[in-house]
Amino acid sequence: MRQRILLTAATIAAGATLLTACTGKDALTGSPTPAPASTSNSELPNSGAPKVDNPLPAKVLDGSPCDSAITAEQVKGYLGQSDAPQPKDSELGPYCEWSSTSGSGAGILVGYETKTGQGISLTYKNVKPKAKRWVDDLEPVQGYPAVGYVDVGTADNRTCVITVGVSDELAYSVSLTLGDKAAGEGKDACQLGRGVADTVLTNLKARA
Repeated sequence: MRQRILLTAATIAAGATLLTACTGKDALTGSPTPAPASTSNSELPNSGAPKVDNPLPAKVLDGSPCDSAITAEQVKGYLGQSDAPQPKDSELGPYCEWSSTSGSGAGILVGYETKTGQGISLTYKNVKPKAKRWVDDLEPVQGYPAVGYVDVGTADNRTCVITVGVSDELAYSVSLTLGDKAAGEGKDACQLGRGVADTVLTNLKARA
């Protein structure tokens, strides 16, 4: 049986749009929102980001992550019983949050980064210089480049955002925070987040 990941949904939401620039505040998180894309496709990847060798078609990120990122059964495997997923939108693209009904505050958030046209390069450019923790030695997710980070504003290392490039222009993110039990057991939020990201990619590839 897959081990459940204990998360704190409120902190996950705070990490949902942490690909930051200097053009204002996001209404949901208070984090600065990303600047409009000014990088042409010919200049991607940049900022040290790896190239995506086998890009997926843009249609895999169509619609809401609530409908395509994780199945109800997969959510149950991670969280147990959960509330109905909540579709939302951000400066990066649509995202979806699943919250446990156990009272633990557990949850998962997945975002499709479809609005900037910069893919995983945006994470390298705007997050890497100021991340509290930057994990660029994650094993690629089914051959697609992945990076994890803990935001500088996070009080501890329980929150990790995993960004996966599915083309040079497009990416998706999985954000999670470990609960007390998982943290006490020494679990790594970035490694566990990569596992969730792998599940998401399997589902996305089925849409190609």
